[in-house]
Amino acid sequence: MSKIIENIFYKQREDFYRKYKNRNKHFTFPEDITMTKGIPYATDGIKAHRLDIMEPSGTSPAEGWPVIINIHGGGLLLGSKEFNQYFCARLCTLGYLVFNVEYRLIPDCTIYDQISDIFQAMDFIQKKLDRYRGNSADVYAVGDSGGACLLVYATAAQRNPKVAKAAGVTPSALPLKALGLISGMFYTNKFDQIGLFMPKYLYGPKYRRSAFAPYVNPEHPDIMKSLPPCFLVTSGKDHLRRYTMQFKMALDRAQMESQIMDFPDDPRLTHAFSAFEPELPESTQVFHAMTDYFKKL
Repeated sequence: MSKIIENIFYKQREDFYRKYKNRNKHFTFPEDITMTKGIPYATDGIKAHRLDIMEPSGTSPAEGWPVIINIHGGGLLLGSKEFNQYFCARLCTLGYLVFNVEYRLIPDCTIYDQISDIFQAMDFIQKKLDRYRGNSADVYAVGDSGGACLLVYATAAQRNPKVAKAAGVTPSALPLKALGLISGMFYTNKFDQIGLFMPKYLYGPKYRRSAFAPYVNPEHPDIMKSLPPCFLVTSGKDHLRRYTMQFKMALDRAQMESQIMDFPDDPRLTHAFSAFEPELPESTQVFHAMTDYFKKL
């Protein structure tokens, strides 16, 4: 049965890449930024261990550009940094140095490996900030869908040694001031299409008896209390809207700083629309509202 499920995951990945193969031809890449593509952030030769860097034009502030690290979505089993290039480019035009990170995908690894990938990328970024005129004291991370889920766990592991130990990861020392969480796939063990198949591939077949078992629920206090300020985005046509609303309520109960942007029921504003359709007027609203939130912190 597990091999059948794995083949389904691979088929979903192939179908996604085939469907969106030419999507970027429909977007206009901004002229006032510089993009350097496919930079290895690890020395292991793994193709997924690469990132893109987008630099704003003009003279940076005296303290350096504020920084955004982007973690792409795709349910943790598909997607790529290329899919988010135009999303990242739009953020860069607002005066941010943007790092667009690739990572390994399920079922070729576990979520612990993915968290480790994010930390490796962050360590690499920290070493490169001076070269690219980035401000190490003004760093944020943005993720959509599965990327948002991955960011929650990585940030909690970074800020809480108990979470890091349970995941078996070594956190990066690069601090994150806030998270932008777009249509987050926060819950992975509900009785739904995600929860029925994903947990054992994410956390391992015996995860219920593992040290990480309590943290499969992201509302665990060790996770909630370890998060920086969070800016959440969802919409009426977001098929995971209930996840974002539940996660926002959990943050409120934990008395953690957060803000939500909930768009009305509009057929154009589907799951993670600002990443899928970065040129929509509502996507522009997301970019400005999220970065305004970051600036106030």
